[in-house]
Amino acid sequence: MFLSMDSSNGYSNLLAADENFNILSESISDFHEKHSVLIFKQLDEIVYKAGIKLTDLKGIAVILGPGSYTGIRVSLTIAKTLSYVLKTAVVGLGSLSVCAYRAAKENSGLEKIIAVCYASKDRYYVSEFSSATKYFEGQIKTDLLNLEEIRLFLNSMEDKPLLTYGFNNESDCSFIEDKLKKAVSGLLFLDLKDTPYFAAKYTIERYKINGDNIFNEQYSEELSPYYVYGNGPF
Repeated sequence: MFLSMDSSNGYSNLLAADENFNILSESISDFHEKHSVLIFKQLDEIVYKAGIKLTDLKGIAVILGPGSYTGIRVSLTIAKTLSYVLKTAVVGLGSLSVCAYRAAKENSGLEKIIAVCYASKDRYYVSEFSSATKYFEGQIKTDLLNLEEIRLFLNSMEDKPLLTYGFNNESDCSFIEDKLKKAVSGLLFLDLKDTPYFAAKYTIERYKINGDNIFNEQYSEELSPYYVYGNGPF
């Protein structure tokens, strides 16, 4: 079993999947109580629904952001603790990386993907990904831009890229399409509630290639929330 966790976007989503990418159980909730209390309740819920034990875990995927500081910090701490106690792999992924990964899996032959998610105050997280890196997980650039800055950035590219937009509110999609469709080769929208599934899929693929060797205690210890300011990530 593989566990995937995302608490970066205003809600908490935990998902359990098997090696064939089948969802065994899932729990999605807003933060109506203390983050740590809620996530542990959800963990109990999905384990019970799937009829499994935590000792069955072969890997854990956790979304590192950018997004809610508290949500990311709590889910990452829980993921690291489970990884250490159970001696199982933990893989940290940015939400924009997951958007790009999904786009790459569904569209072969892409050279570049631009991944965008709403941040706040009419500004957006923007990342550029290249096919030169496996699974498009290698981030070339991340920044906070407004829509006009995004449009100018897209127009400056030699070839129109595919743009994937991760959304919390579906109503945002038509607005983004209207503003940016002329600057891109295509648009792909991803409900951010689905990021745990694609993060789990990525982790399962890694596991099938590397087996138990994907467990790396040092890597787990060094994972940290992903923050983005106007001059890039740190």
